[in-house]
This record gives sequence, structure tokens and C-alpha cells, in this order.
Amino acid sequence: MWEGLNVRQQAYLCACFHEDQEAERRARATRAAYGDPGQASAWRKLPFSMRSDLPFAEYTAIQDRLRSDGYLDAGAGATLHALARRGLIKITEDRVDIPNVGLVSRVLVELTRSGRACARAGLDIPAVSRRPSHLLSEWLWRNLTRVAEAGAEGLPEEAMGGKSRFYLGVGYRPNGRPSRGYIDSFAVRVEKGRGTFVLEYRWRVTEAGREHLNAYGAEYQARYPGVQLMPPDPP
Repeated sequence: MWEGLNVRQQAYLCACFHEDQEAERRARATRAAYGDPGQASAWRKLPFSMRSDLPFAEYTAIQDRLRSDGYLDAGAGATLHALARRGLIKITEDRVDIPNVGLVSRVLVELTRSGRACARAGLDIPAVSRRPSHLLSEWLWRNLTRVAEAGAEGLPEEAMGGKSRFYLGVGYRPNGRPSRGYIDSFAVRVEKGRGTFVLEYRWRVTEAGREHLNAYGAEYQARYPGVQLMPPDPP
């Protein structure tokens, strides 16, 4: 498929691919800081251009790449649609609010799996091995190890990373599917006067979580070397 593209189309596909990888890097960094970058279907949509003739409209990151290579001109739209017809990218539009201007239409591009694979082949970048379904993403694995490291005392509710509890915690159904059930919350209570009150909620690893840690710890270490695994406390 790469050989079937002309030089201009290859340049556009590579520019989109490089920005796609930057978006992926930013998402990983957000997860590493225990944040939530949102759904990939949202952050993989990359701004290509603003539908505006305003003289102060800035170039997008993709346009800057193309401009530096000498490929940014009036034929940009035709080249994008040629890639879209081949199933390498998707083109959509949204509207953004620009101060002192108002709502302006914006063209977005999103690489398909075929487009990403095609760009990797053209740039001679090895394909990324897909994560087996029984393993967690690096973000979820990082959060599971943090709960395990907290031991019997548990990890405070406010220390849980983003929405990870919905995918790891008992009793949740993210996107309609049962969560893994690897962690569960418990109440820390204090006595005050004649009553008992909930001071806070904490999270600790369930039996299923311990089994997962023990069964796949070595595999995770090889896949995510940046996450150090500490042995979980015994139940």
C-alpha cells in the first residue's frame, strides 16, 4: 500500500503519523502522572487546519511539518481525501471557539490502523506488538501496583489515578462490561461521641488481584519496565 502512494501522499501520511505518535506519547505521560487523557478515539483526532481566512490563523502541527517539507499548498484537501479513499485516514470536522472571533470550523484527521501500519512500513519502524487481552494497559497496571504497594492499609480514594477504579474496582461496569475486580474499596471509620462515622474510603487488592499480580508479574515487568513491581502484602 505504501508503494502505491505518490511522494506527496507519503509525505502527508507521515506528517499525520508523527503527530499521532506525539499524541500517544502525551497520553502515556498523562497516565504516568496518574491522570486520565480520555478516550483514544478523542485524542487521536488531530487538528489539520482551520476553515478560516483570518490572517492571524496559526498553522497546526501537521501543517508546520508539511510546510517545512514544502508540501503545504492549496492541494492539501485533495491529498487528504486521496488518503481517506484508501482507508488510511478519516476526515472529520468540529467547531472551536476562538476569542474575539467566535466559532470556527476545524478539519481533523485520524489515522486508521491500516494508515498507522502503512506509515510504519514506509518509515521502516517495527510494528508494535498488540497487548494480549488478559493483560492490563500500562496505566491500569501502574495503578494496580500502587494499590498493592499500599498493603492492608489501603490506598486513599483521592490517590487513585483518574478513572482507573472503574476498570479495576469491584462492582463497576465501564462501557457496559464488568470491571476486572482486582481492587475493592473499604470504609475507614472513627468513633465520635456516641456514633461511628466514615472518615474516608481506601482501596486494597482483592484475591483476584493478587492472583493476577502473581501470575503475570514477570510478564508485566518485561512489557512495562518503567513500572517497578513491589510484592503485595499477604491477605
